[in-house]
Amino acid sequence: MMDENVSATIRDVARLAGVSIATVSRALNARDGVKANTKKAVLEAVEKLGYNRNEVARSLKFRQTRTIGIIAPELSNIFFMEVIEALERCLAPKGYSMIITSSYDSVEEEKRKLQILIERNVDGMVVMPSGAEGDHFLSKALANIPLILVDRRIKNLRVDSVETDNRFGVHKMIQALKNEGFHRIGFIGGDPSIHTAGERLNGYLEAMSLYGLRIEEQFVLHRGAMTQANGRGLLQQALSLPDHPHAFFIANDSMHLGATIHAIENLDANELSKLVFASFDYLSYAPLLKFCHYAVSQQFEQIGEEVATLLLQRLGGNWEGFPKRVMLQPEIKVIVASGGIPFEETSKTSSIDEILQVEKTF
Repeated sequence: MMDENVSATIRDVARLAGVSIATVSRALNARDGVKANTKKAVLEAVEKLGYNRNEVARSLKFRQTRTIGIIAPELSNIFFMEVIEALERCLAPKGYSMIITSSYDSVEEEKRKLQILIERNVDGMVVMPSGAEGDHFLSKALANIPLILVDRRIKNLRVDSVETDNRFGVHKMIQALKNEGFHRIGFIGGDPSIHTAGERLNGYLEAMSLYGLRIEEQFVLHRGAMTQANGRGLLQQALSLPDHPHAFFIANDSMHLGATIHAIENLDANELSKLVFASFDYLSYAPLLKFCHYAVSQQFEQIGEEVATLLLQRLGGNWEGFPKRVMLQPEIKVIVASGGIPFEETSKTSSIDEILQVEKTF
């Protein structure tokens, strides 16, 4: 019988389970080739003995920590957390855990968090960049750490990326609003120097031109981070101007929520009845935002799967096709309960570049 004051070892687990040390290791690391009943015996032995692996010693021996570092611009943004949860569902069965941190939409904070993750010896990193600056991702310390950018790319930075076709999604929003009868459509978004915000602004400008709709510069509003506060402020600015449009495209869920709150708190019933939004991002609470008729739904599970697949390839030494850019097409949601009108899509192509090219041939 073991002394209760002495920590159990992997050898003790193997002896109690009646298997080899190598089999215990494979079972605990979720590797293939371990029978279900054998894994059950190992886990029961681990539980009975109170065995805990020394992960620090293990990481020094194998030069792996089985951890992935995640940096998101803001953890309060549901979109980012949905992506992180989808990624975790893909990586956890492979034996990986995640260290999640936020840059608070600050490049300087992003640099600091990047250094912390490097010092933690993470095996790989997934970053949703806070801005357009990318020199800090060229650090020699990152040379052997696979890095994948999600949702946002940084110009001239050669790294793998997974993103949604932003311009395609915005194009469909403008198409839907025009189909409903709106010919004046405002824009509320973030700093165009940030990749995602810039792509959504470009998508709006291209789609307005494509459909022959007049772009009114005083109602094309964008600044800073795409936050609730800026959503409130920009809608307030738009509605304070005379003869303002009643339809607006809003560039993300946080700004959409902020704009909705401003409208409910400050507009009378007559003004509210005329207000219509189309928004990027369709999250669980989207049907509660009653001014939203149409929304672009990003495929969280697909994003997580693509990031995990690419990350595991790089961690396994497969660098084929580097740098790889994965572009995913979003789903278009028509919120009929709020007044959205189902419409026939004019094109089934996968990007707005293709749509524009098709239009030029007629």
